[in-house]
Amino acid sequence: NYQTDLLNSVRNSFMHGFHRSLAVLPCGGGKTVVFMEMARRSSEHGKTVWFLVHRRELMEQTINTFQKFNVQMDNIYIGMVGTFANHMERYPTPDLIIFDEAHFSAAATWQKIINQFPQAYIIGLTATPCRLDGRPLGAIYDTMVQGVSARWLIDNHYLSDYKYYAPSTADLSSLRRKGSDFDAGQASELLMQRAVYGDVVQSYKQYADGLQTICYCSSVKHSQAMAAEFQAAGINAVHFDGNTPTAERTRIVQDFRDKKIQILCNVDLISVGFDVPDCWCCILLRPTLSTALFVQQSCRALRYQPGKQAIILDHVGNYTRHGLPDDNHDWSLYGKLTPKQHYNADGTLSVRQCPKCYYTFRSGPQECPNCGEPVTQTREEIQNIKKIRMKEVKRERRQNAAESAKSKTLEECCNLSEIMAWCKLNGKKPGYGYYKARARGFVH
Repeated sequence: NYQTDLLNSVRNSFMHGFHRSLAVLPCGGGKTVVFMEMARRSSEHGKTVWFLVHRRELMEQTINTFQKFNVQMDNIYIGMVGTFANHMERYPTPDLIIFDEAHFSAAATWQKIINQFPQAYIIGLTATPCRLDGRPLGAIYDTMVQGVSARWLIDNHYLSDYKYYAPSTADLSSLRRKGSDFDAGQASELLMQRAVYGDVVQSYKQYADGLQTICYCSSVKHSQAMAAEFQAAGINAVHFDGNTPTAERTRIVQDFRDKKIQILCNVDLISVGFDVPDCWCCILLRPTLSTALFVQQSCRALRYQPGKQAIILDHVGNYTRHGLPDDNHDWSLYGKLTPKQHYNADGTLSVRQCPKCYYTFRSGPQECPNCGEPVTQTREEIQNIKKIRMKEVKRERRQNAAESAKSKTLEECCNLSEIMAWCKLNGKKPGYGYYKARARGFVH
């Protein structure tokens, strides 16, 4: 039903005069299936549909989905954005263009297609409608339609629940930025230390031993080295990247699905749209400022299976920058994504890490939900709470002084707060009140 509701909401947006709709649904919610259905209906009404993706693996997955549901392809053309942008003359003029992973659609190749067909209806599909550079998508899409949340999908058994651990490894406090994100080369150097390798392998054995895992690294060199470290520990891990020949990449993915390979090490080859239901664990070894990348990577392990509880191992503290994978976000077409707040309104941490077992969870419980370790407040939390309490006391004093000053003359005021409140009530400037208070010895 939630998929039908999203499809109908997009149709209604077109009926109400919008032309380019951005459809938002969490990773694993079935965006391809939903808009395969819209493509099918449009095709049956004689409309030409382009369904475009940005990677070959995603194109193959999309074609397989259409074939699985026996969709007639008479007026439907599935392909890669780059291919269609460079050879638009090969294909009939589209009435409807569906872009998968539409948070990339500000890129030049995507814009080339959009600008060429201003009369075409456009649907952009994404789980994360934001860009690292902060450029809003409202210049491309004129409306955004949001489906259900990731937590709703988990609670209703469309996605698997998860446990999130953040074991400490390298000290990343000195990590520099390069462009809009962290310097991947520097991150690789910091994470390619013998002790770090040992911690990562040990954490995998402790929290996810034997589980099918995708490991996200900071560079190709880092990914290759991490695969070698797992292999040295007797764990069948394989690295692959964009330069791996197509046939070999296909074989590697199939071997992973068939459980011949236990861990897939990569940089971001399988961050977006990669559907592997047998993946039970994700290892995050790429620190990032991109909420989209964080969500896309961490949610790869949440594809539903009965009885499954995914494991996410965050060795680079990405949760401190983005919260947890199923957090709600204030998506917007017209502004930057609001950064996650580290602290709640009461001064406590919004997401807490157990110092004993490294389990990471939203604040609230007074003990770790994983191991039962009592929650203790950090120094920063204690300072925050003191500051908040001081503000509350000052506010109470001001309110009390204002109430008291209402029934007094200036001469009857007993302290600085009452004098300043009296001045405010009677249109006098603060300087006048300060002068009177000092004359009476309330200010030294």
